[in-house]
Amino acid sequence: MTAHRLLTLVVVVAVCVAAPTGPSTAQVRITPDFQFEQGKDSPGPVTFSHEKHRAKVEKCQACHTKVFKMKKGTTGPLTMAKMKAGEQCGACHNGKTEVGGVVPVSVDDPAKCETCHRK
Repeated sequence: MTAHRLLTLVVVVAVCVAAPTGPSTAQVRITPDFQFEQGKDSPGPVTFSHEKHRAKVEKCQACHTKVFKMKKGTTGPLTMAKMKAGEQCGACHNGKTEVGGVVPVSVDDPAKCETCHRK
């Protein structure tokens, strides 16, 4: 093998090894659970888990920025009226939308309040 061919082979192998082979492997930092302020008519406080929701959806963009803004507190107050109208949590928790292979609990199901509102 000539020196020129050997050098070409080495360069090609080096480029192939160094080239990215798929999607980015950067880790997304998952925000810790947080509790929403309990409203005056609320049956109990609501703790939101990004980790549990992230396990069901492929990308953060499923909720951000279509449903919620990225920065906590900038979406506006969360209300059951908005949720029951298909906004905020109700965009997926409507009893119809399949998420991660299942239809999550509906915000409109009075028998399931304790799923989110815990005392």
